[in-house]
Amino acid sequence: MKIKLFTICALTLGLITSTYASETLMKINAETIHKATYINMISMQNSKSTFEQFLKDGAQLVRQTEPNTALWFALKNDASLSIFDIFFNEKGREQHFAGQVANALKENASHLVKGGWEQGVLHNVSNYDLVSSNDFHKDKALTAKEASYIVFKVKPGKNHGLEILLKEGSQLINKTEPETYFWVALKTDKDTYAIFDAFHDKAAQKAHFSGKVASALQQNAENLIVGGWEKGVLPNVHNFQIIASS
Repeated sequence: MKIKLFTICALTLGLITSTYASETLMKINAETIHKATYINMISMQNSKSTFEQFLKDGAQLVRQTEPNTALWFALKNDASLSIFDIFFNEKGREQHFAGQVANALKENASHLVKGGWEQGVLHNVSNYDLVSSNDFHKDKALTAKEASYIVFKVKPGKNHGLEILLKEGSQLINKTEPETYFWVALKTDKDTYAIFDAFHDKAAQKAHFSGKVASALQQNAENLIVGGWEKGVLPNVHNFQIIASS
């Protein structure tokens, strides 16, 4: 019943908030986005399809009620379901976590998410600052079908070198990967970084990992990343199907 109410709520609130959203929405581009959040969740046994539909409904609600959430992706692979959000600023992130989507997830977490709200959702929230982004177009990014998320640790004293590499990487994406629709480099604390990218399809995803950006990261990983390429990067690559976006 709660899932149905969530869908009805989304449609109703859309009528109320569409004017507000159109008036307050900032331009969404590489210059205006500054914050991100990634949440990985394990669905309860026999609840994965219900959880997927819940997230698809959530995409509609984000679009209708969260003008300060720049981009929102619901993701799935064989092991888990995830949410990746992009915000203009910290205020936008705070509004998101106090908003309708987060509240609906909290109310439904006990029967959708292994570990419930506290251990299954909040425990797995990773908040990031943006380091760099490709020159993406929102409309194209929202048509992406596949995504990848990679998290890694920088070696002591190598932050500056890694961030230069990541900023150069965003420019390489612009020049050499037309079917990588969205690419962001992220930083969560003094030694943890991540990359999130969204692709036209699986072929584009495969091409990315044999492209110039991946090659540059591989060549520099031994010097910059704890564990190097083989142990610090490859084991931490998570590929997803995008099931909904906003």
